[in-house]
Amino acid sequence: MTGLLDLFKDPYERKARLIPGLLVALPLLVPLMSVYGARHPVLTGVLGLLGGCGAMYALASIARGRGKKLEEMLAKEWGGMPTTIALRHRDASALDSVSKRRYHDAIASKLGITMPTAEEEAADPARADDLYVGATKRLRELTRGDKSLLLKENIAYGFHRNMLAMKPVGVVICMLGLIYGLVIAKVIQFVPPAFVPSNLADPGLAAVLTLLISIALLAAWLLYFDKDAVRRVGFAYAERLFESLSSLPSAPRKRTTRTPTAT
Repeated sequence: MTGLLDLFKDPYERKARLIPGLLVALPLLVPLMSVYGARHPVLTGVLGLLGGCGAMYALASIARGRGKKLEEMLAKEWGGMPTTIALRHRDASALDSVSKRRYHDAIASKLGITMPTAEEEAADPARADDLYVGATKRLRELTRGDKSLLLKENIAYGFHRNMLAMKPVGVVICMLGLIYGLVIAKVIQFVPPAFVPSNLADPGLAAVLTLLISIALLAAWLLYFDKDAVRRVGFAYAERLFESLSSLPSAPRKRTTRTPTAT
């Protein structure tokens, strides 16, 4: 129960993990509630009980798990996470050289982590990437309580990543929702087997809602949620993350101790 409450209270958990899971199930939840909910209050109670017992938490966990797995695959395909790519001297697609230099200087000043030069990065790319990853992790730790634009960008990235991860399941559920909507509208009949398109003239509210939601979500899955969308949002989050460096205090300078000279 505590985990479920945290799911609703935390904006990242709610928007980036729970909503993608619910959107996957929506094309089937709508007809179930519309057609059977009023006539079968037991079904409504069972659905409410499932939600209270952790069905929503399970959906959020599935979305998160699939999202993390997809993220690993995308990082290999892209050659690194957007935050790492953005800091590389050898990459000019994410950030301009002026902004890149400014963020490198800010990381050295605010985090006390010296960034590699272009020559050092070319000589040892793996070590340079390790420094970029370490600096990004440290910056995330220091900005974890940020509730401004940075959090919104982080939520947007998590949402797009998890929606893409749930895409195969979402497309299948939308197709089932379309079929179910046509059955409710009596366009598809089983006894006797028949296909009656004229019944779409008056399909009923439940069928209309089911068909509209299924079509809208199917269009979103197929036309919007793709790798390019995740990449764009990922780089937008990376830029907001590095912009937050200006709000951090400077790293304390290390004090040097002098060895007393003999007199």
